[in-house]
Amino acid sequence: MPRQTIAVLSLTGITACKLVVFLLLLKAGYVQPYVGGNAQGIYLPAANRILTTGTFNDLDTSSWSKVAPGYAVFLALAQWIGAHWYLSLVICLQMLLDYCIALLLLFLGSRETSIEAGWLAGVLWLVFPPAVVISTWIASETLFTMLLVLSMVMLIRSLSQQRGVGLSFTAGLILGVTTLVRGTTQLFPVFFFAISCFQDIPKRLLKCTLFLIGMCLLVLPWTLRNLYILGEPIIVQTGFGAVFLQGSRSEYFPLEGASRGYPILFRQAAEEGLVEPKDRKATSIDRWLFNLGLRSYRIRLEQEPLSFFPLIMHKFARLWYGMETGIFYKQLILGICSLPVVPLATFQIWLWRRDHLHLSMILVLLLLYFISLHLVTWPGFRYMIPIYPLLIFSASHQYIKLLKSS
Repeated sequence: MPRQTIAVLSLTGITACKLVVFLLLLKAGYVQPYVGGNAQGIYLPAANRILTTGTFNDLDTSSWSKVAPGYAVFLALAQWIGAHWYLSLVICLQMLLDYCIALLLLFLGSRETSIEAGWLAGVLWLVFPPAVVISTWIASETLFTMLLVLSMVMLIRSLSQQRGVGLSFTAGLILGVTTLVRGTTQLFPVFFFAISCFQDIPKRLLKCTLFLIGMCLLVLPWTLRNLYILGEPIIVQTGFGAVFLQGSRSEYFPLEGASRGYPILFRQAAEEGLVEPKDRKATSIDRWLFNLGLRSYRIRLEQEPLSFFPLIMHKFARLWYGMETGIFYKQLILGICSLPVVPLATFQIWLWRRDHLHLSMILVLLLLYFISLHLVTWPGFRYMIPIYPLLIFSASHQYIKLLKSS
């Protein structure tokens, strides 16, 4: 039997075991799909609204624009398929999305580097504790991660080929869908134009341009819709102001600290004329929160300029373990999960600059983009998990080398 067939069957078996265990625990009442604040307040009502009215939001619910519409559409589809048990169906679908990620890692290994490392990466992703846990949440991370990995795999394949122009455009289209699930990646293609500086990559400028055009073609209709329906220039979603403010001081990182500190901050800012807008528009609220974050940084610069360095270091560390709840043992577990992945992945990405320049550059830019974005905003493991499949893929090559040398 071919190695690739055996690898696919093993990944399928692991996924089937995960589904069976989940359904048995669900039947016994030991687990339930986790419904967080955004899911309860926005995603689930928005999914119901999509089914009943065909629209995501309107002027009365413009505050829902702080999330992208893609995951609500996903929930609406699941609810349409199985109305009475759709939350459990969503969890099963998200476990299947993790299976798709594992297959993509196997495919990437077989085409670019090593099928053994691709298989190991797929196995590790399927049993990676944070990925398993978050797939049981009603949250956009799993869907967003699968689409992002799919787009990156297609872009890597495009840049590895002499032609591959159509693949770049398709990767851009998929990134557009990804961005409609979570707006994190809306500046991603612009960031990737750095690839055009490397002469060893064929047709690099054309491919990066088509990558950008593909994404814009998917995102632009939603932007125009927001302008027409809501009367607000929202590209995909708002919400940047909230995470920018929460990331402006270490005390605000856990939700409990933000709950204590925000009332004092709002009162002090109001005394300076920075009051909450009355129109309650999503863009107005977002701009107000962003200005509050700028105010916090300005005060830090005036009063404690040397504190910026420890703040950045604290933020960087929290990217690999941080949680909104700030519970120590949970953050410790996340840190332990990151420790065998991130350092080895970084080392392997650096090694690939010699014989897989396109792969190295894409992963470096992906890593830098997510790190930079979340050093500016709120730093947390949850927002970094979409790049972990590719980090695990990179680290797996080092583990294969260790196994072969032992």
